[in-house]
Amino acid sequence: MTTTAVSPADATGASRPCNRCKEQEGTIELRVAEVVCKSCFAYYVSSKAIKRLEALQRETSAPRSSGSGPRGQRRPQRYLVGLSCGPSSTALLHVLTENVRQQRARGQKTARFEYIAVHVVDDALPSSSPALDSAEETSYVSAYRARFPDADLLSVPLSSALALQSIDWTALPSPPHSPDPNSPFSPAQKLSSILALLPSATSRADIRRLLVRHILVATAAQRNCDALLLGHSTTSLAELTLSETAKGRGFSLPFLVNDGVVPVPSRLDMTEAAIPSNTDTNNESHPSTPVHPPVPTTLPIYSPLRELFRKELLTYLSYTTPPLTLLLPLSETGPATTNSAVVSHRDLSIDDVLSRYFSTVEASYPSVVANVVRTTGKLSRSDGPPSEKTTCGLCGAGLDAQGDERWRGEIGPDIADADVARDGLQKKPQLCYGCERSVRG
Repeated sequence: MTTTAVSPADATGASRPCNRCKEQEGTIELRVAEVVCKSCFAYYVSSKAIKRLEALQRETSAPRSSGSGPRGQRRPQRYLVGLSCGPSSTALLHVLTENVRQQRARGQKTARFEYIAVHVVDDALPSSSPALDSAEETSYVSAYRARFPDADLLSVPLSSALALQSIDWTALPSPPHSPDPNSPFSPAQKLSSILALLPSATSRADIRRLLVRHILVATAAQRNCDALLLGHSTTSLAELTLSETAKGRGFSLPFLVNDGVVPVPSRLDMTEAAIPSNTDTNNESHPSTPVHPPVPTTLPIYSPLRELFRKELLTYLSYTTPPLTLLLPLSETGPATTNSAVVSHRDLSIDDVLSRYFSTVEASYPSVVANVVRTTGKLSRSDGPPSEKTTCGLCGAGLDAQGDERWRGEIGPDIADADVARDGLQKKPQLCYGCERSVRG
């Protein structure tokens, strides 16, 4: 049974005590017919995440300091948190903030970790859609800054991905040039044009998600972070598993879904940073000429909330003071969207379809959702992290040449070669089968 709020009284009208502390009234039902109070439920959620962080710290422990600091003291690990402003990433940000606060309350001068939260703003809107009002966007991000004043929150536009060298832009459609040479297109307009040339809503959603991942990895490398933390819950990981399989990336599931180390492209040019110099942060000042540390060759990517369902996280957010559900859009806190009106199924991506499906399955059959993630967790990464020569130019996952050729279907080498000849490229871009489908349909 999934987590639901239940009546504090049983059939006899007597209140039910918490099964864990035995002191307070149990008002929240957990999966195994266990009724707990709000405090024990908050501890249940936070402990799940902190245990995953402890495992990460053991695997990526920093060397002990040898400078002016206390002898034998390890420097705090630095994490970059991907903040989509959905329920999972919001819950992760709250858990990290509360854990650091509790460490300081216990008298620790230095917390065991520090974190930077990065929110990627989608500024590549279609020309047919109204532009996002700047005041509304400022208010939207400011709400998180006001709720988490101690967090280092960065806001990065999606169009900043155009400056990244880790993406093979020759594999994507070329945007048109501005008719007025004196008024070139802005980066947001260029990216919007590229996305508009993709064949379907699934393709556009897929490329958007890949660009966000590239920005987060590049920002983590630029900020010298020890790991990238994503707010994936069990539910979102199940959605990601089936959506990536449907898109043709089943071979890369261990790298895209499971926790572990991923390679950082050596061609990542840190002089062209993912974060613009005028990025709005809550820091007072930054050096005018930042000194970039050496680019790491690998980066651990972890999902600390992978053992919690989305409904459990929504319950957790509703019991904070004030409730963090007030920061979420109505589409995240309202009822399941499986019955919402859809003008055309072409407007739905594979990600949207699976999100609607699992929102229903999670409510009635949570074990099915958990089994999808557990099964994916049993998949092993073959031959360690893929080298840059054998990675896809878009998603960065390892290439399975034999498998891609076997399942290529209607996308034959003649079509790819024709694209190379048409665009005047020197060689055919290295893409996995899933990215070829996203780009060419």
